[in-house]
Amino acid sequence: MGLTEVEPPSTHPSLAPAADLNAKPLDPDAPATPAEAPAAPPAPSAPRARALTGRPGRIDRRDSIRVAAIKAMWPQVERLLAADATIRDPEATPDLKRYRVASRRLRAALRTFDDGFSKREGSRLRDGLTEIADATGTVRDLDVRIAGLTAWARERGDDDAAAVLPLQEEWAAARAVAARELLVHMATRRHERVLDELVSIVEAESRRGPEVGDRPIGLRAGSMAWTDYERLIANDASIRWADLRALHRARIEAKRLRYLLEFLGDLIGPERQLLVARLVALQDHLGALNDAAIAAAATRAFLGHPPTALSSVERRTIETYLRDRDRAVTRLRRSVGRPWRGVIGITFARRLARAVVRLSRTAPEVA
Repeated sequence: MGLTEVEPPSTHPSLAPAADLNAKPLDPDAPATPAEAPAAPPAPSAPRARALTGRPGRIDRRDSIRVAAIKAMWPQVERLLAADATIRDPEATPDLKRYRVASRRLRAALRTFDDGFSKREGSRLRDGLTEIADATGTVRDLDVRIAGLTAWARERGDDDAAAVLPLQEEWAAARAVAARELLVHMATRRHERVLDELVSIVEAESRRGPEVGDRPIGLRAGSMAWTDYERLIANDASIRWADLRALHRARIEAKRLRYLLEFLGDLIGPERQLLVARLVALQDHLGALNDAAIAAAATRAFLGHPPTALSSVERRTIETYLRDRDRAVTRLRRSVGRPWRGVIGITFARRLARAVVRLSRTAPEVA
């Protein structure tokens, strides 16, 4: 099943089984944009054979900032290349979630280890990865939205499943347009250059050791982690009444700290498991809230400007779905305190401080 094929929403093979944690927030006040009929999709280009060699080990406290960056990026480049091939292959089921996550983790690595790259090199890579993430994200967001609506309708029975078909079809048409745009982007030379540069960078430097004169990552990781934590807890004063965009920003800060801890791996020590688990719990909660808000806003926009006249049963059922999503938003906003306390509480702070102290005490001396 290729990316360009669109089946009825209820049987689409790429529907996500759970909420996507990285969807962008939708402005509930934005005007509705009717989906255009999808044009004939371009023939998918054959994936260029790319295979990484020389897989590096885990980040070592003696590594320079650039070597640490390459070690963090290498597995994500490998995943990006594998997912890129499945999207272009008309016989494969595209792994859009893996593709999107890999591109976002690569951007996170470039941000985290920014000093390891020249300003021009880092900016060029970030821009290219942002284009990949945005193009893929539009398709993924619609997959998640269609999956949520389909699951809700199925739980209520065949009559409701039939009644929401106009909304499903509208979102499926928008998804087809987004899928075509993704394939068009992947066929560009710019996209190929981004992949080639990523491969070149991680392969050329994957075996490099500490560089003379570089301040090793062991001397910097602690301050990097605590700085990201300070950015996250700065939201504490307003989290309980924050709007959806502010909550989305808090989720981004949690994700950045989580990625840093995962990049550093064993350097963090035994505290890493609890720290990451609590950050994931917060991300999951805020992600579910964001998904519910997006679905509610998109459904409300559809009801305001339906492409065809709705029957009374169809409108009533879709309005019921809208109320369900609005209730989910209210419930998730009211209950955000519990996962939030998990990351701003004294236990989390002590565990992170312990990891920071361990990093500082065991860091190598600078030559």
